[in-house]
Amino acid sequence: ADDGNQQMGLIGLLDIFGFEAFPVNRFEQLCINYANEKLQQKFTQDVFRSVQQEYEAEGIPLKDIWYDDNTDVLDLIEGPRTGLLALLNEECVRPQGNDKDFVQK
Repeated sequence: ADDGNQQMGLIGLLDIFGFEAFPVNRFEQLCINYANEKLQQKFTQDVFRSVQQEYEAEGIPLKDIWYDDNTDVLDLIEGPRTGLLALLNEECVRPQGNDKDFVQK
C-alpha cells in the first residue's frame, strides 16, 4: 500500500585504508591510524582463524594459512616500554617534558 511513507535502502561503506597526505600529522591522526591498525588486526585474525576452525570442524585438511599481519606496526605504537605511546606518556609525566626531548628518545 502506498501510504506516502517510502522506506529507503541504505548502503554503508567504511573505507579504513586509503591514502592521505597531510603536510603535518598531529596526535589526532596518530590515534586514528592506531585505531585503524587495531581494527585491521582484529579483522585479519578473525577471518583467517574462523576459516581454519571451520575447516577443522568439518574435517577438511588444510595447510597452515600464512598471512602478513601488522604486529610489528602495533608493537611500534603500543609496546610497553619502547612503544610510541609509552614514550609519549613518559615524556608527558615529566615536570619539564617537551617535544624536543620526546623526539630525541
